[in-house]
Amino acid sequence: MIKKRESKYDDGAIPLRPKARILKTLGEELISSETVALIELVKNAYDADAQNVLISFSSDLKEGAGAVEVMDDGHGMDMDTIRNSWMVIATSTKKGSKKSKSGRRRMLGEKGIGRFASARIAKELELITRTRDQADTESYAVFDWTQFDDDELFLDEILFLADQQKATEIVSDWRLKDFSEKRYRNPNHGTILRMNRLKNTWEKQDLENLQRGLSRLMSPFYPTNNFSIFLELPDTHGEFNSRIAPPEIIKYPHYVVMGEVQTNGEYSFSVKIEEEGQPSYFEGFFYNIFSKGAWELYTNSEKPAPHGNSESEKDVECGPFSFELRMWDRDELENVNQKVGGGIRSIRKDLDAIAGINIYRDGFRVLPYGEPDNDWLRLDMRRVQAPTRRFSNNQITGYIAITADKNPGLHDLSNREGLDNTSAYTDLQNIMKFVLNETENLKHAFKRTSLGPNTEKQDQQRGLFDSPDFSNIAEAINRGDVDKKATLSLINKAETDWKDQIKKFQNVLSRYHALATLGGIVDKILHDGRQPLAKIQTEAGLGRELAEELLETKSEFAELNRFETSYKKIVGQASVLRDVFRRAEPFGGRKRGRPKKYYIEDLFKDVFMIYEKELLEASVEVELPDTETLVSIDKTELTEIFTNLLTNSLYWLRSVSEDRRNIRILVERKKSGSLEINFSDTGPGIDAKYRDQIFEPYFTRKPDGHGLGLCLVGEIVRDYYGGSVELLDSGKAGGAVFRIILNKRV
Repeated sequence: MIKKRESKYDDGAIPLRPKARILKTLGEELISSETVALIELVKNAYDADAQNVLISFSSDLKEGAGAVEVMDDGHGMDMDTIRNSWMVIATSTKKGSKKSKSGRRRMLGEKGIGRFASARIAKELELITRTRDQADTESYAVFDWTQFDDDELFLDEILFLADQQKATEIVSDWRLKDFSEKRYRNPNHGTILRMNRLKNTWEKQDLENLQRGLSRLMSPFYPTNNFSIFLELPDTHGEFNSRIAPPEIIKYPHYVVMGEVQTNGEYSFSVKIEEEGQPSYFEGFFYNIFSKGAWELYTNSEKPAPHGNSESEKDVECGPFSFELRMWDRDELENVNQKVGGGIRSIRKDLDAIAGINIYRDGFRVLPYGEPDNDWLRLDMRRVQAPTRRFSNNQITGYIAITADKNPGLHDLSNREGLDNTSAYTDLQNIMKFVLNETENLKHAFKRTSLGPNTEKQDQQRGLFDSPDFSNIAEAINRGDVDKKATLSLINKAETDWKDQIKKFQNVLSRYHALATLGGIVDKILHDGRQPLAKIQTEAGLGRELAEELLETKSEFAELNRFETSYKKIVGQASVLRDVFRRAEPFGGRKRGRPKKYYIEDLFKDVFMIYEKELLEASVEVELPDTETLVSIDKTELTEIFTNLLTNSLYWLRSVSEDRRNIRILVERKKSGSLEINFSDTGPGIDAKYRDQIFEPYFTRKPDGHGLGLCLVGEIVRDYYGGSVELLDSGKAGGAVFRIILNKRV
């Protein structure tokens, strides 16, 4: 029986006594895998200023048998440290002192629970440790983790054996001397964690995961010279015996991105396409604007002047960080094979092992970012939309370097596996998506140029419904040419053109198939939603009128003001929903009728009326033509064109000062009968290097953009109106100016 201690509390006060099994939650259950547990123990060695860490497995790796040792040459611990720090759960020792004992390292552990990770690996832990001051002794402790399985025991009833003994393990010829580059001399110091009776069997796949996790624990781009990790396994798994190092393929990427972001949002980064040689440079400022109920990331070449409204604009909160990304075209790995050998299949396997964007805090990795199934930027989902343009997660390896001191908003979850989903974390995600998007745009432009500019121009000028040119074949037959080889070449070219046209048609059809399905859903929402919406508006309006009448009669009902306010909110929200329905109606899936005569200026007014609220909130001045131009058009098609142009302008106009936000439309009937429409805004404009890409599908400079808006505009104008869309020079006013020519049905 445990002797009851005298209470130091007053009568009626009850102390909180945790059950012993709480430690299973802190150790075994909180940490997801043995690899994560060992990484936590390696981090502890780093905090102890160790220069070398050895992870050694016994010959038997079966559950219930064998052992794993983690030994380091750090400062070690004396008995006082073991009792008052190491044995104290959630000790504040590291939190109070952010630097290691030597003062050269930023401490990685703060929560004081990393040491209990050993409970995830084995049932018993032996701790052998020795400080520089212990001349011929070492400290020894043994922990039986199975005690915590007893549901009846309280935490303060668990006892461990700890004492000093003659130094027999951490001595001048201890095992680390075979791995360390430095020569050990007496007195020696360090720590051995010997975990006996494994809780799980270690298979080959587990060892591969461990090796990969350790190889990415520290940045593979800039290894820490004064901290080495070694793996030692029995002969049956001898292929894993090594000093942990990144694979050779990391030296031979196809694309390299390097940059940094400052506390105030200022950024600079470069994108180098290795095949091209010269890098492209990007710089500017990141900031957030509140729009459509959420914060959106914007960028500008200059730091925007504060508007005095913190509710609509704010700086990014993730703090300063640097980053480096390396990417590969997985179908073009011959150059890598030239350097490292082993074959393409082996190289792809190595890419799979290192793929993912890692986050490193003070030089050490934050799990699980960069793990095989941790696509924390959702790159694979982006790639589904544009497989030939976007990078997937298995094409990239890289790091983001943060620090605990300068990035307080990027703090760990309680289980030390991941960052809290704060606004700082969201900013970090959005910034990296922006960087990747700019890289993908450059990559696509380079690929397109390498295929030949003439081919690209011909493809852009050819309409979706234009048939291939057979005139050369017809002329050859009419002339009676007998050169079969030349005629066959013409036929082959026509066949190739035809196949290319079919492929183009299929690509467009696949894009519109999803939109057609969405159109049906829109119709269903409009049909089923209008009736209850009308009822809400009617009843809310009647209730509001009644409340107003009662207020006028000075009724004694105390809650009438709240009653009237609630109905006012209902009416307002119903109006918002009505505007959403109006905005969605043109894009429904109903069959469109024949083009009808319509004054195009009225169509402009209708489109801008739908976005009246957004235009007012963004302080955008609008200049619409006061002419009356009668045309035969499909209202829905033209609505799609100008809705896309308007929403693009609204987005980019938010990145310039409010006093210069303008949208202007001009219409002119040409003598040829065609119609010319100029749509311009005074936003930041479009960089010259993107002019040739803006009408391509999936091109976008928005971090979460889809890149279909201007593509749809170009296709509708070209395929249905025999016209053209081009980006003009903006002139002194700046911004973007689009000229639209409609040749048919006008």
